[in-house]
Amino acid sequence: MAPHQVELESSFDFSGNGNNQLADGISTDKQNGLQTLEDQSEGRTKLTAPTKRPRELSPSPAPTHDQPLSSHPPVPTKNQHQDSNGLSRNGNTDYDCVADKVRRGEHVELLKGQKPGQKFVLTIMGYRKEGLSEEEYRQYMVEVHNPMVRCLMARYGTERWTMIHNTSTTRALMSKIFDPQFANITQLDCFIQAVFTSIEDIMAMKADPYFKKYITPDHENFADTRGSQELLSGRHPLSRGSIADFSGPSRMTIGYLEEFINNGQVLEEPADLDAVFAKQASVLEARAEKQRLEKEAGIAVAEGRLDGVLAK
Repeated sequence: MAPHQVELESSFDFSGNGNNQLADGISTDKQNGLQTLEDQSEGRTKLTAPTKRPRELSPSPAPTHDQPLSSHPPVPTKNQHQDSNGLSRNGNTDYDCVADKVRRGEHVELLKGQKPGQKFVLTIMGYRKEGLSEEEYRQYMVEVHNPMVRCLMARYGTERWTMIHNTSTTRALMSKIFDPQFANITQLDCFIQAVFTSIEDIMAMKADPYFKKYITPDHENFADTRGSQELLSGRHPLSRGSIADFSGPSRMTIGYLEEFINNGQVLEEPADLDAVFAKQASVLEARAEKQRLEKEAGIAVAEGRLDGVLAK
């Protein structure tokens, strides 16, 4: 089956001359089999690679003293590859993501104004679903949603994926650095950022059958999807983060950092997805029961019989 292709113009209005090369500015990646050859006549670096680059298919050698553990991706367990209906849990294996093309040194057209090697950042400014506590929100995202989607995101070329959870406890730390410039504090519950190479990879991931069947509906289990906001921005390899231009005063906060993907590799061991989905069902069942009892208690209060309900 041919690789999945997506036209940028179908969802975004980008313009560019398409003549730029992405070869400059690409760092050497020895773990991925890339070799750097210096072309003295042209004075530039060229990249060559094997015709087929393995990706999480076989065990990697033990890391050496100068190779961080995170550079060696874990091998997916059998039940990560497909669900009970045979649906791939790691994404469309025929899709050749743009991030892998860049790693192989292939030509990739740049957007107008994009620098060679420059990444993009999808930033989601999130609010928790009504009725969830801060701890319930954070726990669900880290322990349920994260293992459901992290391998899929890596498969589609996500370079880095982080969450910053802004709780009442961490937000209160702002009082220690408060001054006229550090005065406007945001009430956002979470900042989620995904660093990627091309919008095509994100579009392809969202179109993947696994994402549509499991991930899209799961967002409704923890997020206020109508109140949350999204931002797409450029990110240079030397920069520390994305720059957003909002109307009104600048706002800030302090939160807990959670990191799940770095340098294109999943940082945690492969999850037992059958157990993850079982936990999801258990959490949602307990949440529904809690809501039922609260609703029943509310009716009882209105009818003046709360004591009988609480005695159950």
